[in-house]
Amino acid sequence: MAEPIRQPSPVLGIRLTRVGDVLVVGVSGELDMDTVPEVRATVLSGLSETPSALVLDLSDVVFFSSSGLSLLLDARGRVDTFAVVATRRAVLRPIELTTVASLLAVFPTVDEALAWVSSSESVHQSE
Repeated sequence: MAEPIRQPSPVLGIRLTRVGDVLVVGVSGELDMDTVPEVRATVLSGLSETPSALVLDLSDVVFFSSSGLSLLLDARGRVDTFAVVATRRAVLRPIELTTVASLLAVFPTVDEALAWVSSSESVHQSE
């Protein structure tokens, strides 16, 4: 029996951009066990170009499962400087209710995350 061709999820949108040397991955829709592998693959693909930092923009995520928390921890372990953008309760509440919150830098806007990333990079370069 032939394997079905993997189609992009209709409940997930991913956009990959660069701001200077920072990789920004924007996610919209639902992050669950079915969609996280696609986001993880996109992040890994972007990280292959060795950006100085990663910003994961989850401001348009409407559903966020424990698989999403796993994605955040995995991404955090792959780069020195990592920021998360989250504004919706669906994302913020699981982060706040777990010990994951103490491990992440979470911001309400991409601009604030990029400013923090820039200041963190300056600290790393001077060390």
